[in-house]
Amino acid sequence: MAAARRAACQDTINRLIATGRADPILVLAAEDEDRQALQAIGVTILREPEGMGAFHFGRALAKVAEAVGEGPLAYFGGASAPLMSGEALGEVLEQACNSAGRSIASDNPLGWLLGRQAGCEVIALPATAATQADIDTPADALLMARHPGLGRALTAFLAQRQSAGLLQKVDSLRRLLETPASTLAIIGRSSSTIWQSIERRKQVWVRLFVEERGMLASGRAERGEVRSLIAELLDDWGPARFVERLSTMADGVLWDNRVWMAHRGLWPSAADRFAADLGWPGDVAAVELASLTEAVQSAPIPILTGGHSLVSGSLMALIESLEPI
Repeated sequence: MAAARRAACQDTINRLIATGRADPILVLAAEDEDRQALQAIGVTILREPEGMGAFHFGRALAKVAEAVGEGPLAYFGGASAPLMSGEALGEVLEQACNSAGRSIASDNPLGWLLGRQAGCEVIALPATAATQADIDTPADALLMARHPGLGRALTAFLAQRQSAGLLQKVDSLRRLLETPASTLAIIGRSSSTIWQSIERRKQVWVRLFVEERGMLASGRAERGEVRSLIAELLDDWGPARFVERLSTMADGVLWDNRVWMAHRGLWPSAADRFAADLGWPGDVAAVELASLTEAVQSAPIPILTGGHSLVSGSLMALIESLEPI
C-alpha cells in the first residue's frame, strides 16, 4: 500500500509540474523513503517540527499555509487523485486561483469546515473516477489498473506487484459488469451517483445498501455513534451465515466493511485491515475480522472488501475502464 500510494503521488506531482501553475510544490511525508523518492522529482520537502506529539492534520496544514504565505493554496492527499489528468488538474488550479476566498485532525471534514466555518467557496467537481478515486485499500489500486488515466509510476507498480487472489476477484467483477442481467451488491458509503452510472452504462441489476455516509467527516465514528443495520445482521447471524445468505442475492459484492468496524467500535491496525482485504485471514490478528475474512474467502461469489473509495471512485474507475476508448 505504501509503495502504491507513493507511485500515485509521483504521478500527481509530475502532472502538477507539467501544468506550469503549481509552484512551489510542498510535500509533507512521514517516511524517509517517501521523502527521498519525491524530492528526486523536484519538490520541496517539509518536516513536522519536533515536540508536536502525534501528527495532527489541521496543525500541519496551517504550517504549510504559513510557508506559502498569501495567495491560493491547493491541497492534495498523497494518493487522492491518481486518475486526474494534467488538463483537469490545470482547471482545478485555475478555479482555486479565481475563487473567493475548528481543529481538523484529519482531512475528511476539510471541505465542510472550510465552507461552513471559514467562509470559503467550496466547488464540487463533477463525479467521475478522476475526481472521486483514491487509493485507500489494496482493491482500490487493482480496480483502476486498466483505466486510461492511470499514470506511469502507478502503472509500473501494478505491473510488478499484484495479488493473484485479489486480481481474480477483480476480473470476475469485470466480467459480471459485462454480463447482462447479472446482480451486483454494493454495501457501505456509496451513493446514487454510482447506481446511476452503472444503470446508464451497464445492463446489470444493482442491490445498493447505503449506510453511514460522512461518518468520518461528521465525527460520528470518533464519537462511537455509527449504527449499521448490515452490521447488526452480520453480528446476529455470524460471518459464515451472513456471507452465505448474501451470496444467494448477488453474483458479486463490493463491500465497504469499515462501516461494520466503526459500528462495533473495532478498528484493527492497518496491517490487519489490508491483510483482510487481500484475503489473508492467517495474517489478521483481530479475531472478528479474521473470521469475516475466512467467510468472504469461502464465498461462492467474488466479494471485495475495502473502504469508502471501493464503493465510490474506485468502482467508477472500473466502470470507466470497461468503456471503449
